[in-house]
Amino acid sequence: MVGKGWSKILDKLYDVKPRNVYVMQVKEKYGGLRFYIGSAEKEFFDAIDAAEKESFKTCEECGEPGKPRDLGWILTLCEKHYQERLR
Repeated sequence: MVGKGWSKILDKLYDVKPRNVYVMQVKEKYGGLRFYIGSAEKEFFDAIDAAEKESFKTCEECGEPGKPRDLGWILTLCEKHYQERLR
């Protein structure tokens, strides 16, 4: 499961996903998006790589700019959501 702040990243990825590509799993790991599929053309793997990199700069709560934060569990959060988690 991933935060709603990454929904635009996932929407862009699904927009370019070939119809014959099977998505096996989507999750958050170490503060970043992970998107696991079966086989696909190199271009789609490149799109996955770009989406995963973008997730490390996007708050997973709201979609605003963020960065990985260590709260005992690494989450990518904007300053506002980071401060909320600290309280």
